[in-house]
Amino acid sequence: MEVMKIVQKTLLYKVSPFNTRGEKMEEWLRLNYRMKSVGEQDFAFHSHAQYEVYFFHRGDCKYLIHHSIYELQPGDIIIMDGLTAHRANPSKFEMYERSVVHFSPDWMIPVLEELRMPELLSPFKEMSNCLLRGQDEGERELILQSIKAMDQLANKDSTFMMKPEIEVELKILLLTILMQIYKLSKRENQQLAMPKSEKVVHVENIAHFIQDHFKNSISLEDISSELNLSKFYLSRIFKEVTGTTVMDYVMTCRLNQVKFDLEMYPDRTLMEVATESGFESQAHFSRFFKQRVGLTPSEYRKQKLKL
Repeated sequence: MEVMKIVQKTLLYKVSPFNTRGEKMEEWLRLNYRMKSVGEQDFAFHSHAQYEVYFFHRGDCKYLIHHSIYELQPGDIIIMDGLTAHRANPSKFEMYERSVVHFSPDWMIPVLEELRMPELLSPFKEMSNCLLRGQDEGERELILQSIKAMDQLANKDSTFMMKPEIEVELKILLLTILMQIYKLSKRENQQLAMPKSEKVVHVENIAHFIQDHFKNSISLEDISSELNLSKFYLSRIFKEVTGTTVMDYVMTCRLNQVKFDLEMYPDRTLMEVATESGFESQAHFSRFFKQRVGLTPSEYRKQKLKL
């Protein structure tokens, strides 16, 4: 009961689906329990402002975050800061099943401060973008049941955003998830020294090189020469492991940098942002951005600044 009173004290929502900053509930919490897909679904590189808890159930899936690649096993949990570009690359021939929670730390910080437990967010800051695997004492089952309960609450009523009592329940369930993740992280499951195939090591090296050089002019020849791999081989294994091409990954890195700069540096011109992120011309930058994002760079910046 004491925890419930503390959570009630920190409510951000009253009688409106918007909080005091005018943002929709989706800006603070999004979740899916046991999503299933198979076939030609496209999983593009993406980033977001929320922290993410990703629970892998089944399938044949490699997960790329920044320049690290995880070959997933059932029960694996990945915790992410969200801002680092990431994508799943599941097999098209097996059922891919996962549960995902996106949440804004700002939504939970008041609760954690009242409880004097701000350290529950530390795994997302100190171990960000890492995999939790290994034996546990029921933490995974508690995490999974909490995600299921949250999903049921969110889908119970389309107007749940207007009900403070639902927000209390959601925060308590998320608090349970954060506590279990904190326990797992303290058990030295993070950053497991898992053996990786030579192919995966090569792909991580390719991704690492791109991350370090995407703001410059970069070609397959540059990567091939630097890593002493043939263009044909590096192109083939990168596509096989990540599900995307080398040059598409280069462009994705540039796009994510542009999106960050447009939001964080409103005084910079579009040309400055484009050039500093590796685009060679503003015309190409504008066409590519509109194609990928669905908005012009100016429209995207205005939308973000309104928030």
